[in-house]
Amino acid sequence: MATTAELKRSIDLNLDIVDFEIEDISELAPIWDDEPDDIRAAEELSWNSTMSRLRLDLDPAYRSGQMTPEQVARYRALLVRLKEALPIIERLGFAKPTISLEP
Repeated sequence: MATTAELKRSIDLNLDIVDFEIEDISELAPIWDDEPDDIRAAEELSWNSTMSRLRLDLDPAYRSGQMTPEQVARYRALLVRLKEALPIIERLGFAKPTISLEP
């Protein structure tokens, strides 16, 4: 069983990864059509992995009260950013989040 410190580190890491990926797709959007197929495939795989982290790790930790107050604030901010990024996600053809984007 994970210790509290391990759980906190895991949640922080997953928050960092989701935050990075949201920023990454925002930067990719303007150049997406010019990217080679292998780069596009790699980005989509990375995004899918991120959506799995969100659905399987972060959202359950949030909904079950396992996050610290700081992590809750970061998670809610990520939900807002994801909601704002939906047009980009759709344009790139990436998987949409399968969790509620409402805190």
